[in-house]
Amino acid sequence: MKRFRWIDLALLPFGLCVLFLLMLGKLFGLTYKQISVVFNLWFQGVVLILSGQAPFCATLYKMAGGFSIGWLVLALFFACYATVYMYAFIKMLRHYSLPFDSAFDRCVKDLEWVATKWHTTYQMINLLIFVLFYLILLGINVMICYYLIMH
Repeated sequence: MKRFRWIDLALLPFGLCVLFLLMLGKLFGLTYKQISVVFNLWFQGVVLILSGQAPFCATLYKMAGGFSIGWLVLALFFACYATVYMYAFIKMLRHYSLPFDSAFDRCVKDLEWVATKWHTTYQMINLLIFVLFYLILLGINVMICYYLIMH
């Protein structure tokens, strides 16, 4: 009898993510590899870029209501913050360049490498990066914007 490992719990949500991508790919006429690159790398990347730009825009919005040195410093900080998001996206696009099969295979290879280093599974690393880490970054940017606009 196989011993239960907590890491095995990653298989269910990973399977649901695969199913979601398969259905999305079918809807758009794309293979699993193609939709994985489009959704996980491009779509999620663009959403993160936009959310990373949002604190800068929120700061400019607040500055329009009344200039202060504090808002100017925050605007400069969030301009740098937004630049980091843009830089990371460009690096990711270059690293996972087309064709689709090549981009997908390189991503899988990188996820497997990280999984080996962290002594876990490819599925767990995939979930941590493309679900948990993505939602954390998105949530942080939303909370920053909420705080900036409301205060």
